Amino acid sequence: MSFDHTAFNAVLSTLDADEVARQEAAGAHPTKLFRELLGTGLAELAVSGAPGSGDRWLFCSSIADIAQRWVGLAESLHYQVLSICAFARSGSPEQHARYLAALRAGELIASNCFNEERAGSDLAAIATSAHRDPDGGYVIDGTKQWIGHAQIADVLFVYAKTADRGLAGITCFLVDAHAPGITITHRPKTAGAGSLPSGDIGFDSVRVPAENVVGRVNRGMLAGDSLFTQGRLGVASCSLGLARAALRRASDYAGEHQQFGHPIIEFQGVAFPLAQVSTDIAATAALLREACVAAEDGRRDAQLLAAQAKLQATTTVRRATDAAIATLASRAFDVTEPVLRWASEAHLLEIVQGTPEIQKIAIAAQLR
Repeated sequence: MSFDHTAFNAVLSTLDADEVARQEAAGAHPTKLFRELLGTGLAELAVSGAPGSGDRWLFCSSIADIAQRWVGLAESLHYQVLSICAFARSGSPEQHARYLAALRAGELIASNCFNEERAGSDLAAIATSAHRDPDGGYVIDGTKQWIGHAQIADVLFVYAKTADRGLAGITCFLVDAHAPGITITHRPKTAGAGSLPSGDIGFDSVRVPAENVVGRVNRGMLAGDSLFTQGRLGVASCSLGLARAALRRASDYAGEHQQFGHPIIEFQGVAFPLAQVSTDIAATAALLREACVAAEDGRRDAQLLAAQAKLQATTTVRRATDAAIATLASRAFDVTEPVLRWASEAHLLEIVQGTPEIQKIAIAAQLR
């Protein structure tokens, strides 16, 4: 399925700010819109983009366009495509035939199960285990925490320890989300991106056939390797879109609201921070585009640029939402204003896929 940009824009035009606010307040996942947007071929841009095609940048700019209107929806789509990218790279032909088309279309919703109480950035500390069953399959035990799509997922990509060798002992399993032994504990709705469900997933002697190993046994991190680069690009894209939304709201308000007989945008104390945010957004977009080109072409500096883009984008969106709050002042605390929700979402984007400190570690490692 090729990407239909006209159809994508048609779906995007239906997003209404008031409806977004209502669904965010209710913590309701926009499943219908999620599937409609994937139905335009959006996932193909990230999954099948050929070197030099520009598809990876088109995917990220499309995610940014969605995030400018609805971060929760953009994050959900990014999360789905992130799962598909690793699966498309490492899954078997038989697995692809059964699942890949439905995942691309959003007919099946996927969830990546990495995070645990003691294994966030330190994936070598994963404690969820999978041991061989006498019938030749595997039995999974453990608990994953703060898992996106937990309550709505059909398919889980579970990363579990199959050998005591750190990252070299992790295996990826494709698991039916409704299999016996799986329990899902809902997490309370978050202050931002409340429409993106998350929860804890428990595995109590969950049986998985051997043919559901994704890639090779003890080589799950090869399947998950692309998650780091594409994951950072996706979060950077969401951050870019949200920063644009915050700047637009602050600029519009500053152009309308008057003090001392003048629009406050005419005062340097208001205008200069917005000018800086505008510049930061332009720099973020340029860096993200270069990172997309590097990833698409398989360049050696792709991981470095992705980490830099994530760091730059999340720093920018924090600055943009802070500037919006400062510009709107007391108006920002009106329940009809989205800027406080945006600020919470900016903090969330800064944390997921690695904090700024983790990005700096990744960047510094590439400088040696």
